[in-house]
Amino acid sequence: MAQFVPIKLDVSSPEYAQWRRDHTPDGNGIPQLFIVRADGETLYGRSGSLRGPDLPNMLIAALQNSGRILSAREAQSLSEAADKFTQEKEKGNFESAIKAISRVRKIGEPGQIPSYSEPALRVNRLVIETTEEVRNQLKELASQIESDQADAKLKAMLGYLKLRQNFGALKMVKSDLAAFQKKYTAKDNKQLAREAKIIVSADQANTKSKKTRAIEALTELINETEIEPVRKEAEKILAGLKQNLDAG
Repeated sequence: MAQFVPIKLDVSSPEYAQWRRDHTPDGNGIPQLFIVRADGETLYGRSGSLRGPDLPNMLIAALQNSGRILSAREAQSLSEAADKFTQEKEKGNFESAIKAISRVRKIGEPGQIPSYSEPALRVNRLVIETTEEVRNQLKELASQIESDQADAKLKAMLGYLKLRQNFGALKMVKSDLAAFQKKYTAKDNKQLAREAKIIVSADQANTKSKKTRAIEALTELINETEIEPVRKEAEKILAGLKQNLDAG
């Protein structure tokens, strides 16, 4: 019985009237016995007593459909992870958000935690929503990269690389990112993908040594690329890096 929280209701009380609106029993006799899962789903609801092995068998069957029962510490860990994920995502710190949610993997894979408790459902909901956002962005990027416009192709490739960097550690989107990479970064787009990586890397240079190497890589790229939008983007980032180094 440790997995159950017993609650008694008087059938003449307002609380029972509210209960009946959410959980309708099979039969109108007394007593009435309900098993309600953490998410509010009625697993058992009938009138009449259960005798002999019927009661323990029913409880065992209910537990099999109840999902994982969390400890207080596990529930707290999930709540804290969900809070941190939300905060970091709202700030645009996507890698930090994924790192925060990944810390609860010992309890279950985020997005697929086999529990119906509110903290678990919240974590799953956040990850599933984020997964759908990433998939929708990948669809938009695929449409752009399939266009005949060089500017759109470059923008899409840069968008994909940043999306992979931000959300690549999220297990539920790894296959989607891998499928995009296989389809759109090889063959006809191989050069574009390689040059876009140089641009992304240079744009994220955050130390003097990295900026110096980025300037060298961009200068070489500008001289060698055959893709005009790549050249223009590289020139823009190169100018910013040089200005930044001069100011420093």
